[in-house]
Amino acid sequence: MKIIAGQDDFEKFVNELQKEIDEKALEEFSPRVLELFKNPQNWGAIKNPTVEGELLGPCGDTVKYFIKINSKTEVIEDITFITDGCGPSIASASQTTMLVKNKSVADALKLEPEDVAMQLGKLPPEHAHCPLLAINSLKEVLNKYLKTKK
Repeated sequence: MKIIAGQDDFEKFVNELQKEIDEKALEEFSPRVLELFKNPQNWGAIKNPTVEGELLGPCGDTVKYFIKINSKTEVIEDITFITDGCGPSIASASQTTMLVKNKSVADALKLEPEDVAMQLGKLPPEHAHCPLLAINSLKEVLNKYLKTKK
């Protein structure tokens, strides 16, 4: 065990440890997955969403989207998410929001898990379901919106 003498030594130790963790993570995940896990885009809830909803995946992770849709143009003007999931679930939901923001509801419904996975890059097999959860959650919420319009 390394003995830490002062604040500077502690910060140096933490930085070295983080570097080791990041290098190990890159053996399994793409840089894009790690980037979105550490700095997710569109994270959080928005006030007065047009529609919101969540889906529980078979792995136990939940992804919840908050979406503002322009009622005249059917364009997704804003979309955010929260999840209690793992890093790849966070990255998948984050990437999904970036792919559908400013798109029509119809175009967003055409998005497939493979589209998200392709944007993310390398995911280990045990996390291949994460883009599926992100897309299924999105489609659940968008279909909820469409049902309320009838």
